[in-house]
Amino acid sequence: MPVIGQDCHIILSHPSVNAGEPGGFVLDSASKLRPEGIMLTRQFISGQGVTIWIYFDALLADSLLTPAGGLFPDTRSEQYALLSAYLQETEGITLQTAIGTFVNLGAVGFTSHEYHTPACSLVKACLTNAGVYFPPVDPAMLTLSVWDGSLTWETSYWR
Repeated sequence: MPVIGQDCHIILSHPSVNAGEPGGFVLDSASKLRPEGIMLTRQFISGQGVTIWIYFDALLADSLLTPAGGLFPDTRSEQYALLSAYLQETEGITLQTAIGTFVNLGAVGFTSHEYHTPACSLVKACLTNAGVYFPPVDPAMLTLSVWDGSLTWETSYWR
């Protein structure tokens, strides 16, 4: 399992991508809008709930360095294929960030703007909530809330 702040800046997961295993991504430290982080936009619609858009700038390259300074294990083409697979899912994506985990996201509407150079690729991506909005939850609480976790229905994230 990738570790945020050490191996990557964000982690994506979806049951149909990468055999359900989470994938970590390094974000662009030179981004002027969201260096090494995400940007969240919320739209409140009276009587209909909240729509969110989460933007991030994934940096893909051979010999990419992790936030801890080590060598990222995947090649540029492997990173691109994995990110592209996530960006084909319209619901059920989980995005783990430094502030918490966002669930039930999808790549709906605008999903990416890509820059490809000989040295690297920069994918400016966007995910949105595919259903009801869930604010970020502490990753430890989310892990304990699964069916075999130790939290009860009354104390879990899902209540």
